[in-house]
Amino acid sequence: MTFPPPEIADIVQEIASILRSKGQTLAISEAACGGLISAYIVSVPGASDFYIGGKLLYSLKQRLKLSGWSDEEISNYMGPSEQVAMKLARTARYELGATYVLSETGFAGPSTDLHLSKERGNRINDERSKIESNGKVTPPHVGTVFLGFTGPNGDSSTEKDFGSQDRSKNMSDFAKFALEFLLEQLRKVK
Repeated sequence: MTFPPPEIADIVQEIASILRSKGQTLAISEAACGGLISAYIVSVPGASDFYIGGKLLYSLKQRLKLSGWSDEEISNYMGPSEQVAMKLARTARYELGATYVLSETGFAGPSTDLHLSKERGNRINDERSKIESNGKVTPPHVGTVFLGFTGPNGDSSTEKDFGSQDRSKNMSDFAKFALEFLLEQLRKVK
């Protein structure tokens, strides 16, 4: 087995090159990927030149406890979203002091929302549903990831629905998408 896969190795090498050339640092806040993004980053020899660390906030309890959220934000938490990804990124940047932070949160599956009460889960579906072009309303679901990026030049976020129920595939796809997004953001500030 080759780790990371060749297509990932190319991405992380370019990320490392950009950060090293500017003397800048990176931190990562992960949830659904379970540390996979950080593992890819530290596969680069000498990653400690630019990677200062990260936060793995997997359980809801830890996400809420360790992400600097107020009591109001905790009581209003409705699951992964771009807003949550940005909150995780900004908090990690403040706490870890990195030049840039990439955050990830999503629904890897297959047991999405088991940590939320039925009432709260229904509220998520009601308040975070999207209206598709055909008029169909769909809530975020398994296979959806949300990313946040913050740095001295501002913030950016994105989301993607991979449409898969396969947990391992989603974790791999989320991590690759996150690294591609990170590289895209770093290229913009080059």
